[in-house]
Amino acid sequence: MLKHLLATVHQGITVVDSDLHLVLANETARRLLDLPVELIERMASLDEFIRFNAERGDYGPGDVETLVQERVALARRREAHDFVRQRPDGTVLRIQGTPMPDGGFVTIYTDVTEAHHREIAVTEKRDLLAERLEERTEELRKGHDLLVNAVNAVIDGLVVTDADGRIILTNGTFDTLFPNDRSWAAEEADIVDTMRRLGPAGLAEALEGLENDPETPCEFRIGKDRWYRVSRRANGENGMVTYKFADITTFKNQHRTLQRHTDKLVKMLRDEQKINEMQHEFVSMASHEFRTPLAIIDSNAQRLKRGLDRLSDNVAGAVLDTDAVAKRLSNIRESVDRMQYLINRFLSFSQHQSGALEITPAPSPLRELVQRACIRQQSVCATHRIHTDLDGLPDSAMIDARLVEQCVSNILSNAIKYSPGKDSVRVEGLTDGRFAVIRFVDQGVGIPESEIPKICNRYYRASTSSGIPGTGIGLNMTHMIVTEHRGQLHVTSETGRGTVVEIRLPHHGETTGTPLSGEAVI
Repeated sequence: MLKHLLATVHQGITVVDSDLHLVLANETARRLLDLPVELIERMASLDEFIRFNAERGDYGPGDVETLVQERVALARRREAHDFVRQRPDGTVLRIQGTPMPDGGFVTIYTDVTEAHHREIAVTEKRDLLAERLEERTEELRKGHDLLVNAVNAVIDGLVVTDADGRIILTNGTFDTLFPNDRSWAAEEADIVDTMRRLGPAGLAEALEGLENDPETPCEFRIGKDRWYRVSRRANGENGMVTYKFADITTFKNQHRTLQRHTDKLVKMLRDEQKINEMQHEFVSMASHEFRTPLAIIDSNAQRLKRGLDRLSDNVAGAVLDTDAVAKRLSNIRESVDRMQYLINRFLSFSQHQSGALEITPAPSPLRELVQRACIRQQSVCATHRIHTDLDGLPDSAMIDARLVEQCVSNILSNAIKYSPGKDSVRVEGLTDGRFAVIRFVDQGVGIPESEIPKICNRYYRASTSSGIPGTGIGLNMTHMIVTEHRGQLHVTSETGRGTVVEIRLPHHGETTGTPLSGEAVI
């Protein structure tokens, strides 16, 4: 019955007597310890049992006899023991020894291999979790440090409150603005009460007002010369609120400076408008006043011609070149007529509310008109030679002849006037598609490239025209006349090397109406 009972036990059991002889070992012990059957059956001594295990390496490396003597000496002390040993095959055994009253010893062997492996796995898991926890803690610490550094790096003052208005976070700028012996977050101070104690008058009430109208920040002066804009923003659904104290001192100073500049510019604009009005009044007055002397010139020229006719009839044999006198008188009347026409047109333009110059186009001999203007200009110019090449110009065009002739005279006069020290200008005529092109080329002072787009503005004069008389009206009037003909005025120039001006006029089709897109000074 004892054998049957021992066979059913899942633990190995060995019993040695007081003489240290093996008197009992169940099948589980034999299997766990991998003992030969004959060793069990002959009830070998304990030292033989230990030697068997030592020889096959159960106790690890070392001298076999030394290992046997150490373990036999331990058994002779009859001390209880409980330890875990791993056999060479990997089996992990728990060995529990209990001394008996009669001097014997009972040892129980329990296979704890799976439990040992589970313990190792649990230990590894625990160590891994501890490592991850440490890593996560380090990440949180770094995140906290990063958040603190980021908040402190903001140049604006920042304060975060909970849903009840208690301060839970501030940055360095806020702490500098409102110093406190303790941390505001540790003190759980109320933001409104804090501003009522330390802030400027009215700031606490303004913060309360921001709760109802967060889109309208308030501005306060804190200290002697620093201005701050205080704004409020709710942070999601957790009830936390961020207040920002933005330093706008520089903005305030720049705004004041900008306002001073604006006031100065407004004053300058008003002065400019006043000057423009004075110039406009002068031109209108001069145009009116020119009528009287021109009328006198015309009247005297007519009287002179009538007197010349009577003299030619009454004085026989008198030496008088009546043809030359008549031609000069005709030129006088023609010039007077042209000047009166231009003055009337200019007055009409000045008085017109829309600023549009009225033209009267008619079929006109374009090439002859340009040639006549060049001859007339040459007759009064002794410093420059005017070279012409007008063969490519159309014979006729639908234009206001007197106004176009004035344009030619204006540009030709400018070419001579703004090329001091030179001795020639060139006038060319050609056809470019639907345009008749009159080109004026000089070798004068030129126009800076940046000023070309403004050169046709009224009263504008290029910076290179310093010291040369002029009003800034002629080219402006020329541009208006050309534009009303649906033409184009092109200007190209290089400082110190001269200017090329082109009048481009349609020589067929419509010649009145809105200027074509892109018809501007180039």
